[in-house]
Amino acid sequence: MKTSFQWFPFLPDGYYVAIAAVAIIVMALSLWRRMPDAGWRGIFALALIFLLLNPVLSKEERTGLPDKLVIVVDESLSQKIGGRDKIAEEALQRIVAKADNMQGLEPVVIRAGNDARGQRGDGTFLFTGLRDSLMSIPLSQVAGTVLITDGQVHDVPDNLGPLEKLAPVHAVLTGKRGEFDRKVTIVMAPKYGVLDETIRITLRVEEFGREQAREALPLNIMQDGKVVEQASVYPGELRDFNFKIKHPGQNIFEFTVPAEEGELTPHNNRAPVIVNGIRDRLRVLLVSDSPHMGERAWRNLLKSDPSIDLVHFTILRSMMSRDTTPTSEMSLIAFPVDELFSTRIRDFDLIIFDRYQQYSFIAPHYFNNIASFIRDGGAFLLALGTQDTDSVLFSTELGKEMPVNLQTLSKNDILKKTFRPALTTEGMSHPITADLDRNKDAANWGQWHTSVDIKQIKGQRLMKGLDGRPLLVIDKAGEGRVAVLGSDNIWLWSKAQPHTRGPYTELLRNLSHWLMKEPELEEDYIKAEAEGYVITVSQRNIAGGTPKPVRMTAPDGSEKIIKTENRIDGGWMVARETVEQSGIYKFSNGTRESYVVVGASQGVEFEAVHTTEEVLQPIAEKSGGQVVWFTDNNDVDLHFAARGDAAKAGGLALRRNNAYTVDSVTTAALLPNGWMLLILLAGLVAVWWREGGKRA
Repeated sequence: MKTSFQWFPFLPDGYYVAIAAVAIIVMALSLWRRMPDAGWRGIFALALIFLLLNPVLSKEERTGLPDKLVIVVDESLSQKIGGRDKIAEEALQRIVAKADNMQGLEPVVIRAGNDARGQRGDGTFLFTGLRDSLMSIPLSQVAGTVLITDGQVHDVPDNLGPLEKLAPVHAVLTGKRGEFDRKVTIVMAPKYGVLDETIRITLRVEEFGREQAREALPLNIMQDGKVVEQASVYPGELRDFNFKIKHPGQNIFEFTVPAEEGELTPHNNRAPVIVNGIRDRLRVLLVSDSPHMGERAWRNLLKSDPSIDLVHFTILRSMMSRDTTPTSEMSLIAFPVDELFSTRIRDFDLIIFDRYQQYSFIAPHYFNNIASFIRDGGAFLLALGTQDTDSVLFSTELGKEMPVNLQTLSKNDILKKTFRPALTTEGMSHPITADLDRNKDAANWGQWHTSVDIKQIKGQRLMKGLDGRPLLVIDKAGEGRVAVLGSDNIWLWSKAQPHTRGPYTELLRNLSHWLMKEPELEEDYIKAEAEGYVITVSQRNIAGGTPKPVRMTAPDGSEKIIKTENRIDGGWMVARETVEQSGIYKFSNGTRESYVVVGASQGVEFEAVHTTEEVLQPIAEKSGGQVVWFTDNNDVDLHFAARGDAAKAGGLALRRNNAYTVDSVTTAALLPNGWMLLILLAGLVAVWWREGGKRA
């Protein structure tokens, strides 16, 4: 209970000012004119003001509230190093036990640093966790804050600001003094590299917890799992290493220094780098017959792709045509058959015949060269037109590599009927066409008007045309690839209205890149992505049925079989695996491989893993707190003290808030209204009687 004296005036404040002013003026005049009883008049004026202010006695029934001790426990990835997580739990139990034994103090435990960013290794964000918890903390009751951490906190503010009510802020460090750690840091490395060209990777070996050693350290350098070089580096020294990209896809580089006895963790002694090998330019030869709208669609697509070098020949004049114009006066050049299909055929990655009809003027050995080019790893695409002379090609050596047979092609096989192209069952899952149906409504694709009645003999049928006939057929021939498109009407999609425009750009681009062996368009492509220590493994399974088992190889060489089961769009089968080791993980489904880097070599969290008091010391001093090492003083003392004495106290000082809730309030007027009236009347009578007696 608490009793207090309060005022409940009858009049607004301005009236009291006016009464006081009048009383002062009257008193001054009375004293100036030496009027009798001036003092009695002053006493009466003061009594009048006092009564009008209405003094009241107030009694409050209060219930005291306990103070809150906010304890933030760091659960970031670096806390798992050197048993810090166990030390943190021990410190937490000690502090909670101390708080429970102190009268009027309750602990509030907040676990931070284990959010999505923390699990990815992006850093330790303890103050962010504090801000997120402010709604559940009664700030008027907070006696102080204790951070149990290794000191590597990445969101320490310059000033507490809105968190001032959480002061004093103390830090209990979970590491040990004199910790030593060695780390390989990749300073600069490209994400992509051109095949057969040189890239540069810059690194630095760092040591924490002691002065930089003068002796050089041995550094092992590996490329794709094989040691390619051994070098010596000094701690703190920047070193450049040059490598040649040997193959497309992921090229793996690892840099390792030996672990030393007593080192904090060996995980960051290895730094992996993944560089994706890409072709400088994909070289495409496009041979078209007489100009047509489909030719323009092919040319625009290939010219718009910055990764493609296009060589395009259009037959503007048949070798059978008669023209008396002298050759020296013509700007046209003769079609360089020998140079293209003999001398320089290996300079190209893809050859496209777009409605080409001049087969009778290509010698058989040129067709043999093209067939050999395909079997050795080249790509060939045949886009058929509306002439029956295409049958000539299928009677050559090149025709044997085609997935269709048109040796008996006649004019009756040129179908001039309207149809709407559609995907086959295989096409709905194949990487070339799987996304076309989802990105564009297939039911609204524009119609085509001509096609060739091709006979499929092998390969995969991805699209169908008139009455379900094959429209797009692909196949693998030796080390190379071939495709046949049974119509030249694809340009109609580019000219159609927006609601009937077909995915011609996506189709032609995917088809050409699949022919040139783009890794992401492979039927058995596998990929791995890491988020923290959770790896998502995906592999394409276009055939359906049971997918291939995936073998995971951990950084220490141990292996595990993973089953991808959850099917998603595009024929993808997905599995998620939680791992514990840091380093490079390899995934293989028997034909394809994928690599991913996990943990200590990535992210801000592991840039420095030694325990330090330097990061939290400034904010602790500004708030009146302290930084203590739990391993030096595992019997942490808590006590209440004035804020000015917090830094001098022998433990973690807390402040008393004396917070309370008011259960009830009782008020009583010091002078009830009747007594006030009686006192006023008595005062008036006394003043009148005294003045009357004086006059008598």
